[in-house]
Amino acid sequence: MFYELESIYGKGTIENFTGENGKFIYFLVVKSDDINVASGAINHINEVTAEIKRMFVKQGFRGRGLSKLVLNALEEYIKGKGYKRIILETGGQQPEAISLYQKFGYTKIPCYDRHSLDPNSICFGKDI
Repeated sequence: MFYELESIYGKGTIENFTGENGKFIYFLVVKSDDINVASGAINHINEVTAEIKRMFVKQGFRGRGLSKLVLNALEEYIKGKGYKRIILETGGQQPEAISLYQKFGYTKIPCYDRHSLDPNSICFGKDI
């Protein structure tokens, strides 16, 4: 995931994934045989808001509905934990991701935290 995003947005502009990964309250991985082919994670923001992170489907496995499967599973987990709002960030050069989130009822919101400083960021939110 990191290397693909680096190739889209340019070297050195993608956040360091390893520092943030330890903060997730939930991490989902979809495997095909022994290969990780899709993922998604959840970050606790506050008592009412959760953030979706690390939504990714490996090339060669796209177009099979895995992104919908992962997003559905993440949303169900979030609902089950009693959160009332979901937020997320994606990049402006990822039209497939933008389309997916919009189809799931997410609407654009002002970017938050460090994403507000990144001109490539597009942020979405959804009340659940």
